[in-house]
Amino acid sequence: KFEFFSYDKKNRRIFDTHKNLKFTEKENEIFLFLLETSRSNKSVTKKMMLENVWNYHAEIDTHTLETHIYRIRQKVGNASSGQDFIATESEGYRMQF
Repeated sequence: KFEFFSYDKKNRRIFDTHKNLKFTEKENEIFLFLLETSRSNKSVTKKMMLENVWNYHAEIDTHTLETHIYRIRQKVGNASSGQDFIATESEGYRMQF
């Protein structure tokens, strides 16, 4: 299980007793989108993320999303089990609670 994190949406900060991290604007948008959509326990596709976070509506080839997910994972860290709190699945991404 993950440590308990508090999230300050307005100031783009995530923190617990050991960390106080600030997200970039785009990292914050990704985090919010994943948080909101993961409540249904379904994966969010790369296409959905690109459309909703970047407003891309065409099929494009970019690694921007993967780079941002990587940076969020690096900032927040992994669960004690060694699994990322943002799971990569065949369909896309899902936040694990």
